[in-house]
Amino acid sequence: MGDYKFRAFISYSHADEQWGAWLQRSLERFRAPKAFAARLQQAGKPLRLAPVFRDREDLPVAGNLNDAIQSALADSEYQIVLCSPNAAKSRWVNEEIKLFHRLHGPGRCFAIIVAGEPGSADAECFPPALRFKLDASGAPTAESGEPLAADAREQGDGKRVALLKTAAGMLGVGLDDLVRRDARARARRLQAIAAGTSAIAASMTFAALFAINQRNEARTARGEAENLIEFMLSDLSDRLEPVGSLSILEEVGGEVLDYYDNQELKSLDAEALSRRARGLMKLGQVDQRRGDLDAALKAYEAAFASTEEQLRRKPDDANRIFDHAQSIFYLGEAARILGDHEGMVAKNSEYLRYAERLVAIDAKNPKWRLELAYATSNIGAVNFETGNIAESVDFFERSVAARKSLFDDAPQDRKLALAYAYALSWLGYAELSVGNFARAIEVLQDQLAVYELIAPNGVKSDFQVLEALVTAQRRIAGAQAALGLIDAASVTISAAREYSAILIERDPSKVNALVNASAIARFSSFIAEAKGEGVAKFEQADRAVDLARRAAIGGGAGVKATLCLALAWRSEISGFLPSATDEELRKLTTELGEAGDSSNIDAYLGGALAQARLAEKRGDQKEMRSIASSALGHLDNYQGQLPIGATLTVAWLYFLADDAAKAAAFAGRLSALGFRHPKLSDLQTALGNAQL
Repeated sequence: MGDYKFRAFISYSHADEQWGAWLQRSLERFRAPKAFAARLQQAGKPLRLAPVFRDREDLPVAGNLNDAIQSALADSEYQIVLCSPNAAKSRWVNEEIKLFHRLHGPGRCFAIIVAGEPGSADAECFPPALRFKLDASGAPTAESGEPLAADAREQGDGKRVALLKTAAGMLGVGLDDLVRRDARARARRLQAIAAGTSAIAASMTFAALFAINQRNEARTARGEAENLIEFMLSDLSDRLEPVGSLSILEEVGGEVLDYYDNQELKSLDAEALSRRARGLMKLGQVDQRRGDLDAALKAYEAAFASTEEQLRRKPDDANRIFDHAQSIFYLGEAARILGDHEGMVAKNSEYLRYAERLVAIDAKNPKWRLELAYATSNIGAVNFETGNIAESVDFFERSVAARKSLFDDAPQDRKLALAYAYALSWLGYAELSVGNFARAIEVLQDQLAVYELIAPNGVKSDFQVLEALVTAQRRIAGAQAALGLIDAASVTISAAREYSAILIERDPSKVNALVNASAIARFSSFIAEAKGEGVAKFEQADRAVDLARRAAIGGGAGVKATLCLALAWRSEISGFLPSATDEELRKLTTELGEAGDSSNIDAYLGGALAQARLAEKRGDQKEMRSIASSALGHLDNYQGQLPIGATLTVAWLYFLADDAAKAAAFAGRLSALGFRHPKLSDLQTALGNAQL
């Protein structure tokens, strides 16, 4: 800290007193992780961020900054400005920023958004001294300042990440390292308190079991028991999940199911049936989160029996129809997770019929209209996942129309806006998969437009939409490349790569963000190859593999598929030369083939094609044809429509399997769709050369 008395000076409006107290307390309690100790000490920096100056008194209405404030600003190594509409209007916050700049120069002032929106006419959060660059005297210039700020709001970074961003800047360490080590330290603390939480949970479990055993008591006692059960399966489970202690509920879950199984449904009144259904659905959700899918299915089936009895008593009651639809939905979800495609189709079709009944009863009720939109989207997803991609488009169109109508009625409703964007996402993906590239671009751009409405001042800090936005950009780039619009695809994927980096920085361990980033890097490598950018091609390909491997720590077939595609592409741009990753690629391809999951068919076929090309490079034509033929044999188990990307891979596999006629037929089918992908041109050239 050198000659400074304070590590930081907090500038804030006294209307934001609670935020100021939080920040001071958090900074003064913060300790740099031990891993940074030697590095910081060598640089002459302390390991702590204390003391921190926070003025607790209101400043005078007129006059200058008092001597104590000026002295504290001079004696502070850094300044932290809590940005809000209150701060933006505060003369004194602005004066403190200007004086600190005059005393210490640029680069030592950090901003944290706690309320408002940057650039908003009504809710601007940055004081003028942050919105414009300051000269040496601290006076604002005409040049925009565009301050970089952590966002402590719930819809932004959140308090913890905002604190870590500020701490990283003050300590002079990398944010990624600090976030990762902080997460490990917090995990250790959570594990330490898990025993205490477990003791609390155990006592609650005992109380719940005791209450359950009073099943012959009066109705009041039964109600209290079931209210306790609801608490166990909702509030308590939510508290236990972050510390990995959901297994504590395993015993009580079995007792809850036994308790409900011993009830005679026909003897229960409407209130008891409703409690029973809610409790069982929550039990199923807890079991599903614990990974016990068989137990979840039993709970959902028992909930179904309860809502079915409710509906039997009043078959035209809309609320009971709605409740029964929910239990049907959960059964369909369980079937999907368990790989029961027949059950998934049946239950989602039934769910759709009940949603249609609700709208028939009251076509103006927004809750029923939204339920129908959900149901049509679900049945579209079922068709898509089972390979009926063309059929799914109609359902997605219906869902989009229903959600757009609701959104048009209430354009300020964020929930409806997100629901509308979600439907557009599915429709765009389906259109892309069947080869309607121009239509896919149009739909996905509509999705992006919705996000711009939700976050008019920029989506970079709106993490609720950012991940979906990045996926939409990646798909638009894919459609543009399919049409041969390589330059347009390059611009789009660059934007996706920028936003994806924000997501990775915020949470370096989130599997979905890593998977998306890997796919974006792989596509960026493809674009670099198409534009003749050799260095970028290999850099992005290596990044795709690295990101997929990081995601693989979380496991899952989808992650394996991402890694398989990344390795296959890396092999292709290397000219299919032997490398250390060949065995890894072979193993992943085999695993995906044996799993037989149709949703990962493109990854399996891509891995098989890369192996066949490796055999070709080795001069082993027999092995090449064997691998290609074996991969094509897997299509016998795939009854659905192949996505466009997989169709191109199949065409190549037929070519390597020595069936040029089928390869040409698939290539012709793609050409008829307007497919102008460079890899299709390569295949057409190979087919032409084979005829010579």
